[in-house]
Amino acid sequence: MSEHVTLVFGISGAFDEGAFLEYMGKANEKKPTGKYEKRVWSINGLTVKQYEKTVVTQGSLNDFTRRFLRDLREVKGLTLDEKNARIFFRIYPTRHNAIMCPDCKSTFLSIHGVMEGLDIVFQGECGHKCDLKPPMFMLTNRILPDISILISKSLSRLVELGYFNGFEVVLPEFILDVVDRFKGSSNKGAVSEQLEDLRALEEAGKIKINNLSALPVKIDSSNFQEEDKVILELSHLTNSILITSDKLLKDRAIMQDRPAVYISPDDFGKIKMIQQVRNP
Repeated sequence: MSEHVTLVFGISGAFDEGAFLEYMGKANEKKPTGKYEKRVWSINGLTVKQYEKTVVTQGSLNDFTRRFLRDLREVKGLTLDEKNARIFFRIYPTRHNAIMCPDCKSTFLSIHGVMEGLDIVFQGECGHKCDLKPPMFMLTNRILPDISILISKSLSRLVELGYFNGFEVVLPEFILDVVDRFKGSSNKGAVSEQLEDLRALEEAGKIKINNLSALPVKIDSSNFQEEDKVILELSHLTNSILITSDKLLKDRAIMQDRPAVYISPDDFGKIKMIQQVRNP
């Protein structure tokens, strides 16, 4: 059964109606039936209605309509409020290190300086002005699990439950070197199974794995006594959100202004049980 979506774009003063109509030329234009409808199109199970202040899209999600809505979002002057931005981000995971517009909550990678008379105005790709003053919101979808999370196999279970979908999972060689010292132990087998599960999730398009091998600094993988400090340093170097079941490591991360997700070891079994119930 196909997923249905309703996505409402606002029309700002920067709206490029010519570009919008050119883009909609690939759709089938229909006669408006509603009182306030300006134009109506249908394309591949999707209906697009243009009103004075909004463009309303409604219909089924498939490979074509996903691409169609994603590219429609690039038309200058079409904006998303907070509610519709959440819907959009659910369809298209946030780009890594994207900048978030404080007005429409859309994300982009570039800000453009545009001359207006004797002044320069900075605009995001969404068309809203950005005064380049704090707070300026940056988003990351990169996570780095510590060894305890890998051993517990909790990360793949959380992804299967709908968390961290669209994220990039960083697996530095250092962590694999640490795991390799567990020769003959059940922990090494557990990590091996977890890596297989994560690769399967990558093939399913739910996550992306970054097997980090090249680093701007040299890390001594034999110094396992400094394991937590190295993992924290790696999270800084890769700009990752640290996922850990070590409360002390979590506290260290927060003290160094590094975002962290803490999962209590007591909850590993509960996560496994929930995953088995929902996805038997």
